[in-house]
Amino acid sequence: MYRYKILSSALYGLVMTLVASCNFLEVIPNDTPTLDHAFANRSMMEKFLRTCYSHLPDPTDPMSYPAYFTTTDELIMSDSRAMNSPAGMIAKGQQNTNNPYHNYWSGVNGGKALYTAIRDCNIFLENAHMPKDIEEGERARWIAEVKVLKAYYHFFLMKLYGPIVLVKENLPLSASPEEVRVFREPVDECVDYIVELLDEAIADLPPVLLDPPTEQGRFDQTIAKSIKAKVLAHAASPLFNGNTDYAGWVDKRGKQMINPNYDPTKWEKAATAIREAIDHAHANGYRLYEFNKFAGGAATFAMNDTLVRLMTPRKAITESLERNPGVIWATQEQFADGKGNAAALGYSVLGNMLRMLYPLMYAQDQSLALSYYYASWQMVELYYSNNGVPIEEDKFYDYGNRFRIRRATPGDKHESYIATGEITANIHFNREPRFYASLGFDRGYFELASTTTDGGKKFGVFLRRRAGEIGSSTPTMYAPKKIIAFESSASQGQEGKAYSPHLYQFPLLRLADLYLLYAEALNEVKGSPDQEVYDWIDRVRAVAGLDGVVASWQNASVNPEAPRNKNDMRRIIHKERLIELAFEGQRFWDLRRWKEADQYWTRPLTTWTNSRDPEEYYVPVTSGTPRQFSFRDYLYPLRAYDLRVNTNLEQTYGWD
Repeated sequence: MYRYKILSSALYGLVMTLVASCNFLEVIPNDTPTLDHAFANRSMMEKFLRTCYSHLPDPTDPMSYPAYFTTTDELIMSDSRAMNSPAGMIAKGQQNTNNPYHNYWSGVNGGKALYTAIRDCNIFLENAHMPKDIEEGERARWIAEVKVLKAYYHFFLMKLYGPIVLVKENLPLSASPEEVRVFREPVDECVDYIVELLDEAIADLPPVLLDPPTEQGRFDQTIAKSIKAKVLAHAASPLFNGNTDYAGWVDKRGKQMINPNYDPTKWEKAATAIREAIDHAHANGYRLYEFNKFAGGAATFAMNDTLVRLMTPRKAITESLERNPGVIWATQEQFADGKGNAAALGYSVLGNMLRMLYPLMYAQDQSLALSYYYASWQMVELYYSNNGVPIEEDKFYDYGNRFRIRRATPGDKHESYIATGEITANIHFNREPRFYASLGFDRGYFELASTTTDGGKKFGVFLRRRAGEIGSSTPTMYAPKKIIAFESSASQGQEGKAYSPHLYQFPLLRLADLYLLYAEALNEVKGSPDQEVYDWIDRVRAVAGLDGVVASWQNASVNPEAPRNKNDMRRIIHKERLIELAFEGQRFWDLRRWKEADQYWTRPLTTWTNSRDPEEYYVPVTSGTPRQFSFRDYLYPLRAYDLRVNTNLEQTYGWD
C-alpha cells in the first residue's frame, strides 16, 4: 500500500503547513528543499518540532473534532445546514466505507492525516542528531517531546479505529512492495508500543514546563504520565478488554485484533499509572480548582457564597491557566474564527465555537451568529439533585412532577439561579451546583461579568425561551453555559454591539479527570469498593459542593447501599465522570470505551412545547430524529480505496 510508504528522505515540501498560529507554533516553510536544510541548525530544527506539534487534533473545531457536538449527544446543532457537515452526517447514520467522515486515517473528509503526523515525527527522530549548535539537554528534551507526540497520534488513532498500523520507523525508498503492505496490529500490541514510547520519553522531559507563558501546549512529564494513564485505562475498559463482540476479528496472519478474554491485570496496570500521574501532579503544584472571588477583580467581589460555588465548576474550564492549578494539559491556541467550515454552511458572520454557543439574550442579537448549538435534553436530566444523587432515585425529589411549573418566590434559596417572580419548571429547582454552572435555561440567570440586573445586584440576565421571546429558536432552550467564560461580554441590547467571547485555552486533561479515572480503576481492581475508592470521587464532589458518595446515598437515595456494591459503584463513577467532564469532549471517548454509547446516543430528541403560556410550554415532546448508532459505530471504518491498494489491511469489524 503505497500511501504507507513513508519516506525517510522526503522533501520537506510534503510537510503539512499550519493554518492557525500561536506563540509556539511556527512551522517550517514549505519551500525548504531538503532535510539537510530542515535540520541545518537549531533554529530550523525547532521549526520542525513545531510542525510535529501542528498536527494535534483541535477540539475547538466543532465540525472536525470527533468528540464534539453532533457526533455525541451533549450538544445539538439548531441549524440544519450543519447536519451536512462530517459530524452531522455521522450523527445521521451516514458513516460509510467509500469516503468515511472524520477520516483521521487518510486525512480527508473532516479528519487530520495522523499518519502524516507520525511520518513527520519519525523524520524528526531520524535527523535530530544533525544540528551542531544545540545543547544536548535541549536536544534530548525535543526528542522526548516528539516521542510523546508520536505516541499520542497512535493513541488517538487507536481510540477511533481499535487495531491500527504501527509506524515505528519510516520505510526507505528501496522498500519492496511486500514491505509497504502493512498490517493493522492487535490493540494489545498497540498499547504496549504506545506505552513504550511514553516511558522512553518521560525521563528526558522537564517535570513541568520551564516557561509556561511561551511553552504552553508543549509536553512535560506531568502530561506524558497523564497520557500514559489514559492509554492504559482505555486498554482496560470493556471496548478493548474482553470484548467478545470482536471474537471473529482475525486478520490474514491469524492474529486476533481485540482479545475477547477479560484480563483483570489491565486495570491493575492502569491504576498504577494513574496514581503515578496523580502523585507527580501533586508534587508539582497541581490541585483541584476552586474559585477565589477576591482574585477575579472588582466584578466578583460582590458574589455571594452561592455564586462562588457555581463559579468553581464553570471556571475550572475557562479560568486562565496561570490561575488554574487543575488543568494539566490544554490546547496550544485559543479559539479562532472561521472554524467548523462556517462559510461553507452559509453563516453570515464567521465566528468561533464560543460565539456559536452563546444564547440569544436581546432582540438586537438576532442578526448575529449566535445560539447555533444548544444542550440536549439528556444533559438536563443528567445532573444530580441538590442532595448529590440522581434525580430519579432521590427519595426527596418529586421526580414524577419534574415538568410541572413553579414560581420562584422572594427569599427562595434559588434566587441566585432563577429570576424571582418568574415561572419555570420544577426540574430547574433543587439541582446540584454543577447543573446551574453548566446550563442556561428559561428564566434562569446566565452570568456574565459585563451584564447585570436589578441595578447591578445580580450578575447576568435571565433567559427567555418561550414562543415569541428572544431565543425561542433553540428547541430545548438550554445553553451550554459551562464553556462560556464569565468574563465574556454581551450586547446588553445595544444595536450593533456584538457579543465578545472571552477566549481561553481549552482543557484537554484536568486533574479531576485523573481522580475519577483512579476511582474507576480501583473499583475494578478491588473485590468491593472501599474508602480509597470513595476518597477520590469525593474530592471531586467536595469542590462541587456535594457530600461524599456514601453519605449522599445513605441520606437521600432509594438505594442507600449502592456505593457498597461494585456494579452499582461502577454506575455511580460513570455518572460522576459524565457530569464533571460534561461539554469537555470526554463523553464521546468514555461512552465508547465503556460500551455504553448505544444506551445514550439513540435516545429520542426531546424539547419543550412551542408555546408562550408556561403551562403549555413546559410539556416535553419528542422532536426530530435521534442520533443514529449501531454496534459497528464503536470503531471507525477504513476507506475502501485503502483496502484495495493494500490487501493486507482488514476492514474494521462490522463494516464489511
